[in-house]
Amino acid sequence: MVDDASQDWDGPVALGGRVWWVGAPLQDDTFQCHTYLIENGADSILIDPGSMINFAAMLRKVEAVVPVAHLRWIICQHPDPDITASLPALDRLISRPDAVVLSHWRSIALLKHYDIKIPLQCIEKMEWQLDLEACPLSFVFTPYLHFPGAFCTFHKKAGILFSSDLFGGFTEEWQLFAQDESYFEAIRPFHEHYMPSQTILFDGLMKLAPLSIRLIAPQHGCIIPEHLVHFMIEQLKLLDCGLFSLAQGNTDIQQLSRLNLLLRKFFKELVFVKAFRAVLETLARLAEDVLPLERLDVYWILDDDQWLLWSQESYYQPRQQLPQADVAALFAQREAQLDWSVRGVYLCVLGQETKPALVLHLHDSESGTVRGLAIFRLLRPVVLTLEEGRMLSRMGEALSVAAMREILYHQLEGERQRYYERSIRDPLTQLYTRFYLRESVTRLFEMQDRDPRTQLSIAMFDLDHFKSVNDTYGHGAGDDVLRALGQILLAETRTLDIPVRLGGEEFVLLMVGSGAQESLDVAERIRLRVEALALPGILAGRRFSISAGVSLRQPRESLETVLERADVALYQAKDGGRNQVRMAVISIGGER
Repeated sequence: MVDDASQDWDGPVALGGRVWWVGAPLQDDTFQCHTYLIENGADSILIDPGSMINFAAMLRKVEAVVPVAHLRWIICQHPDPDITASLPALDRLISRPDAVVLSHWRSIALLKHYDIKIPLQCIEKMEWQLDLEACPLSFVFTPYLHFPGAFCTFHKKAGILFSSDLFGGFTEEWQLFAQDESYFEAIRPFHEHYMPSQTILFDGLMKLAPLSIRLIAPQHGCIIPEHLVHFMIEQLKLLDCGLFSLAQGNTDIQQLSRLNLLLRKFFKELVFVKAFRAVLETLARLAEDVLPLERLDVYWILDDDQWLLWSQESYYQPRQQLPQADVAALFAQREAQLDWSVRGVYLCVLGQETKPALVLHLHDSESGTVRGLAIFRLLRPVVLTLEEGRMLSRMGEALSVAAMREILYHQLEGERQRYYERSIRDPLTQLYTRFYLRESVTRLFEMQDRDPRTQLSIAMFDLDHFKSVNDTYGHGAGDDVLRALGQILLAETRTLDIPVRLGGEEFVLLMVGSGAQESLDVAERIRLRVEALALPGILAGRRFSISAGVSLRQPRESLETVLERADVALYQAKDGGRNQVRMAVISIGGER
């Protein structure tokens, strides 16, 4: 890599593989533009020739390497004037009859208005290749990044990607080479406003995945050396960009328009919809337009060897379920593919169901291992073209990202639920806590306030002589007694009721829909079970009892008021000899 500080920018800069930077720094401009030359004798190549602002400097540097007459191929990766405005000037200098300007047909539709004599040729008619022996080039179609017909040019032998606007950046100070990962902050604003959507950007980056890139030479910003290539690509995959816009294809793309439309709609769903369930519902609905689809199932294996399944039968709500043997076997068929080499896409027959299926492998983005399967169960066999397989592969990559996001949410939600359970459950008795009681009564009290016919009651319990248990047998034995009482309360209450440990040996039971007599009956059953409680070990032979106070909640009363009246009734039971239940009596002035 060239040291920027010691470099003389008046001459061409060698990038390796007989590739040269022949641009010119623009003073006080954050929007630097670069031109590149591939030295190849009389068949030399100029990439993104540039505008008239730096034309003289560019021409001088080209001639320092090869005569202008040796320029045969001029590649314009999109038609903007910062790339193509110098074409008329080049047209006046290059007189050789075999010179050609190469671009996408969508760009050529605009470039023809320069009215140059050098012929314009579509790269798609060349099968996206320029087969030169010394420097074979391939063209990678990256539509809408930023132009509908945008593409990148890859020098196979040198491993250099000429990326035009992709990987471009704004630079406050002139610097030809990116030095470290902080350069991504120059790339970020450029792409956020310039590229139409994260989905389109992701799709373009996935097309570059098969290439062995050793250096990225963009038209704007800084050249990206090998040690930063992977980092910049991965960071761009995560970047949010502009709004999604539907693409317009050329003749070659139109034959795949239905599948392209499916892909675009699916990507749009990934961008605008957060719920994974909704993404799968949309995917299944769109897949019906191009496949004889019976149903879509998505499996994912978690780190603890548990399986998650999203299926139409459960409305794509995740549930833990082991797959059948024929589905589990698909995880081992990681090399099973169609006749062409398409990563992670293949057709098969599910043995146990004897039905055809289209399978997409879903990969862990960190390890690259197969962690999930999207299985399109089909009503009849289908035949897929090579391009359809590649499109489905890109869909699988995008679905993998969405699945990883959902798994992360699933894990975080599980952690949140576990923390919540710990906050609302007393760890000793498994009864609810005072915190949960206050949280729950708000809704229940509001229901009764709206409809006074709703009955709510509270029973307060206190173990008689519990201090003597701790003093005589120790706190471990006391915990055994509390656990036993917790089990009795759980066994004697309904799903709607809320059994609570207030603290120490004090317990509360909030009963929903129970009147005075029903509440007394429940409290009495609990008292009798405690009276009959027999514990093993050092507590064998020890008898226990509880005292209880029951209070009916009146509309508009606070929790504190109801608890206070139940507490008064409880202490009336204790004063009356313990091991009994008392009711807070209602008088004309209220309960007493």
